[in-house]
Amino acid sequence: MQPRVSIIIPAFNQLDYCRQCVDSILANTDPDTYELILVNNGSDDGVGEYFDSIEDATVVHAATNLGFAGGVNLGLAAAKGHALLLNSDTVVPRGWLPRLLAALDRNSAIGIVGPMSNYASGPQMILDLELESLDDINAYSDQLYEERCGTFGRTNRLVGFCMLVRDTVLAKVGLFDERFGIGNYEDDDYGVRVQQAGFELRVALDCFVFHFGHRTFSGMGIHGDQLRTLLDENGERFREKWSNSPEHDRAAARDAALALNREGRSALEGGDHKKALSLLTRAIQTFPEASENYNDLGAVLWGMGESRRAIGLFKRALALNPDYREAIENLAAANRVTDSPIDLPKLS
Repeated sequence: MQPRVSIIIPAFNQLDYCRQCVDSILANTDPDTYELILVNNGSDDGVGEYFDSIEDATVVHAATNLGFAGGVNLGLAAAKGHALLLNSDTVVPRGWLPRLLAALDRNSAIGIVGPMSNYASGPQMILDLELESLDDINAYSDQLYEERCGTFGRTNRLVGFCMLVRDTVLAKVGLFDERFGIGNYEDDDYGVRVQQAGFELRVALDCFVFHFGHRTFSGMGIHGDQLRTLLDENGERFREKWSNSPEHDRAAARDAALALNREGRSALEGGDHKKALSLLTRAIQTFPEASENYNDLGAVLWGMGESRRAIGLFKRALALNPDYREAIENLAAANRVTDSPIDLPKLS
């Protein structure tokens, strides 16, 4: 039986991180569900030889470093079924792949699914995690799954450190754009193209993948000002390509709303309800489609004694995302202290 997923790992050097990544896949993934495609992107520190030693893996060697998009494209040429694009500086815990597949299988309109992580941006980021071992990573992953089982979030942007791409998306959208060179913004670009093709992007809120972050760039001596320059240059390439795109405008609005949301949550945690109210109201005005803004504004109003308005906002959050567990739990808590029973959705 053909595996459902081709796991593609492009790598330039960083042998120790590559070993950790591959070892975690072999230890924590059902071998019948995937095939491994390892792309040696011009490495000179033993990564190529290590990849060749992995039993049953398909190994592709490039003479030079083609960058993330170029390396991914070499892997996609050999892929079968769905493609799971994975950075070499990640560690995957038990249960990771079934959780991503479950999110993808919910709806044929979902084109790409990404996990939560300690090192990402936007809605995939979990703040203030301190995980020091594989046992810690597995334990946190299990805890997150128990708390959020079966939930997902809609998004207009996914970070490319770990992306499960549907096979029909690959057939329709094609390869990654290599104009972004060594890396950065090729994942943003692909997300725009996937949405233009009529597919949706989702975050599997119950799935966690550990990410060290920027290890390949560090190994190439790209950090600090050099990394910021690379980000600026590729950001400009992205804006030039999509400046007239509705998807670009929506993604920019979404990012702006998420920034306001983070400020609002921080103000709420600091006890400044008035500031949190203002910031979260602006977040809704900036991007009305984000369910978390309604839920969080509801939490502010609840703390201010505005229970009726808060309940309405929790319900609005669930109308946008029926599986939003935090909003479900907020409604359940409201139901315990209000006189009139609230119709509660069932936990998935």
